Amino acid sequence: MSWGKRVALGAALLLVAGLAYVATSLGVAVNRSYAPVDPDVAPEVRAAPVQPGERINVLVMALDQDALRTDVLLLVSFDLEQKRVAAIQIPRDTRAYLAGKGTIEKVNHAYVYGIVDEYGNIDPDEVFPSNLRTLKTVEGLLGVRIHHTVVVDMAAFVRAIDAIGGVEVDIPFKMEYDDPYQDLHIHFEPGPQVLNGQKALEYVRWRHNNDGTGYPDEDLGRIRAQQAFMRTVIAKVTSPGSLVRLPALLQELAGYVESTIEPSRLPALIALVAGLDPGSVEITTLPGTSASLYEVGLDQYLNYYLHDPVATRQLVDRLVHGIDPELAAEVRVEVAAAAGDPRAEAIIGRMAEQGFQVGRTDPPAELPAAVRVEPSGDAAGSLMVARSLLAQGYPAEMVTAGAAKGDAVRVILPAGEEPAGEGRIR
Repeated sequence: MSWGKRVALGAALLLVAGLAYVATSLGVAVNRSYAPVDPDVAPEVRAAPVQPGERINVLVMALDQDALRTDVLLLVSFDLEQKRVAAIQIPRDTRAYLAGKGTIEKVNHAYVYGIVDEYGNIDPDEVFPSNLRTLKTVEGLLGVRIHHTVVVDMAAFVRAIDAIGGVEVDIPFKMEYDDPYQDLHIHFEPGPQVLNGQKALEYVRWRHNNDGTGYPDEDLGRIRAQQAFMRTVIAKVTSPGSLVRLPALLQELAGYVESTIEPSRLPALIALVAGLDPGSVEITTLPGTSASLYEVGLDQYLNYYLHDPVATRQLVDRLVHGIDPELAAEVRVEVAAAAGDPRAEAIIGRMAEQGFQVGRTDPPAELPAAVRVEPSGDAAGSLMVARSLLAQGYPAEMVTAGAAKGDAVRVILPAGEEPAGEGRIR
């Protein structure tokens, strides 16, 4: 064997060994962090199952120092079909209806009600666990289907940043904050610097200085800083040189993360993220505004973040449902249903709102057993139509065999079927 062939063979063996090491580390880490929902939990409390063709939506919760409330809430949407990832950060002070509690409070309170009983004692709720309470609360707030949760504590954050060798941040101004009750002391001089795990945690937790000065728009400024930090982390983790750090990172995180993502699904999500251009990952904030509202029951004013329902619906359509309004405007849709069918009117109205060119047409003589989608020649447009139906609660069966591909995507409604709340795309 020639010297060149020996070198090539040696390089190939090293690559295979490295990939095997990464795969083994991934498997060990996933199994350690996997926390499936208890089988006794009621179906109506569980997360929605992922349907074929549907984007996978994961609610990431970073807990506060006491591990009682969510300090950061991030809905991450993975599109395995279109190879995209998007995230919507929900401010912790967002006013929301809390699932399982029946009250309107700050969204970050949802988690604590699954841990602490009415007397303030630590007593985890096995009927409606904390992660699912928060999931259902965010589902109601945004009008989405969320499939999985990932819960991380502060130790996971610190160890992850240390495992990737720290993160460079340009501190915008002097930060001076001390909270003796939490033993929290944050002190930064302005300028570029590499932060280790503990310093990075202090940076993303900082809200204002001891004298009250800080970001001009207060918590929204903090959220922007967190998102910029996340983009930097994503860029570093997805860089070619990070492969050697990946096993250590996975092992560091495994003991501090609880995930409901099945081990069989996680490799595809990691592969998607690893292959992305960091600039193509869109991270944004729930649209809304800050306000101080008087709470009669508490006899005091509380600071809230009030989301904008219209802007939120548009954002969710684009980033979570995968319906780009500019692309939808090029897609013609015909809804085949009898005149006056209220289902057709609702579907047409919602699709028109999403930007589709949509109208009604007469139904065929023989109706299908479930909602049927006959695609046009535009595969991406047809997928958006099926996803729109799924988001509206209608099972969507994509039929290709024997269907003539015309200029319009044809949606055929069955006789008398109401929205099911979940569907499938085949």
